[in-house]
Amino acid sequence: MALSLAVVCSLSLGTTACKSESKTKDRVEVCVKVLKLTLFNPVPGDAGKARKDVHERADKLDDLAKDAPDGDLRKAIESTARSLRNAKPKDHGARRVDRYITEQNDRLRELRQTCTDMKKY
Repeated sequence: MALSLAVVCSLSLGTTACKSESKTKDRVEVCVKVLKLTLFNPVPGDAGKARKDVHERADKLDDLAKDAPDGDLRKAIESTARSLRNAKPKDHGARRVDRYITEQNDRLRELRQTCTDMKKY
């Protein structure tokens, strides 16, 4: 995936406008890892375990933020980790799908903008 992004970057912006392929690959890999950690089951079977899982995910995001290839991505990851820590997985009743999607959208907004900004690649 990183290679295809590097090719798209080179073709669309020219090779001089793109930053190193290595940085692009690193950035894409970090963004994918963050996305995987951020999404969680909206209707867990055990709210206590789910809250613990979400906090562990936030801790992993903090670790990823330390290795972020640039400051903008680091800030977005830290913001996502804070948002995850504020998430409240519940085990009573079904959550409305639209509310879950709205919460996830809000949580991922800064990260999505940072990870898809072609000027950063």
